[in-house]
Amino acid sequence: MMRVEKKEFFARFASNERGQAALFDSIFFLTIVSIICTSLFFFAINYGNGMQKQLDSFYSTDFSADALKVINYVNVSRSGSSVVALPGGGTNEVVEYDYLLALIKEDYADKKMLSPETKKAVANTLNSVLKPFQESVDYAYYLLNDNQSNFLFLMLAIHECTGSDEECNSTNALNLDSAPVERSYYFCEPSDKKVLEREIYDFVKVDSTTGKVTLFEKLPGSNEYEGAGKTFLMGLDIWVTKNLDVLNNLDDKTKTPDFNCTKQEIAPPDPDAGWFP
Repeated sequence: MMRVEKKEFFARFASNERGQAALFDSIFFLTIVSIICTSLFFFAINYGNGMQKQLDSFYSTDFSADALKVINYVNVSRSGSSVVALPGGGTNEVVEYDYLLALIKEDYADKKMLSPETKKAVANTLNSVLKPFQESVDYAYYLLNDNQSNFLFLMLAIHECTGSDEECNSTNALNLDSAPVERSYYFCEPSDKKVLEREIYDFVKVDSTTGKVTLFEKLPGSNEYEGAGKTFLMGLDIWVTKNLDVLNNLDDKTKTPDFNCTKQEIAPPDPDAGWFP
């Protein structure tokens, strides 16, 4: 009798252990599956966000590159006026056209600097080319010596709030619907080649495109050109408009001496005249 009870006891004990082992295995399996599913969920989210950012970056970079190509090879008026603002047919006014890049090369060969007319043509061309994003982006266009020692030309096109301090400081991103904002152009002669990176690009996401252009100098008293020319980096940097202190004080050289900017009154093209081709 005693032997039968012992057998039953050990049988029940073994059965309980098998049940506990099976339960533990099930919990362990569910834990592993949960960890894998959670990891896949976060991986999918991060992968999707990463791909979205990459696609947005590709689009913005491509747009910036295409805009820079247009700027180089578009026909502009040699007077610097916007093409869409020029008189149409039936007038006696003679208008001379040329590539914008040709004007830049001509100015550098003659004076080693850009003329006011060429600077105005640059501003009007950029205003027209970037018109689809005009209300949401700021940008910098520049010609920088290839050894990055100095700027030949730097133009900043930014949005400036013209309202009260309360209206202008209420948000980091200027809201064109709730605050009075206008497009302003500045021609700058910075003393520091890193001023853009340090004062602006550390605080905004920039889509940048650069290309190289060779500019030649004329020999004194001659129409011949000197040597093989100098290489400059031509760049267009675009970023979403943001309310930065340095951009709010570009017209005050005592507050932004590193930029050394002068505000330019450049009338944008008439929106009723059509878009710049």
